[in-house]
Amino acid sequence: MRIRTLEENLERTFVHLPTAFAKLAFLSTVRDPYTGKYLHEGWTSMGSSEEIHRLLRGAHHEIFEFVCGMPIPRLCSELHNYLRSLSTPWEETIRVWNELETYREMIPQGICLEEREFFISQMHVALDVLATAPDWAQRGLSSWRFPQPAQQLRRHLEN
Repeated sequence: MRIRTLEENLERTFVHLPTAFAKLAFLSTVRDPYTGKYLHEGWTSMGSSEEIHRLLRGAHHEIFEFVCGMPIPRLCSELHNYLRSLSTPWEETIRVWNELETYREMIPQGICLEEREFFISQMHVALDVLATAPDWAQRGLSSWRFPQPAQQLRRHLEN
């Protein structure tokens, strides 16, 4: 029953976080960077520290896998929304994130090297896109799609 209560609290928390990226950011903040242990102080009356750790660690892995599977346009959009919600100016936040690579803290413990490197490269790309074209993530993507090779060839032959 205690674990169910913890799961319900996690779900209630996630309702207030609009995107998977926001959830990933939240989960990285409830992990102690020195020990790797997850703890949410407000939940200690509902479960043991080990139960809380297991639940949050599992959620962190699940959300991380989901974010890693996002196409770049969606990652850019979610990152855009998250960074705009922070209290610091947009340009300053992008600069700091590029310099300090704070998103590395979002990687759960136990993730293989290749997936770590993939996430980091995706974040580099998303930050570069947002730094050079901040509104790109909010635009419709249909105009950004390239025509199929057969369509390109037909047009070329018509001229």
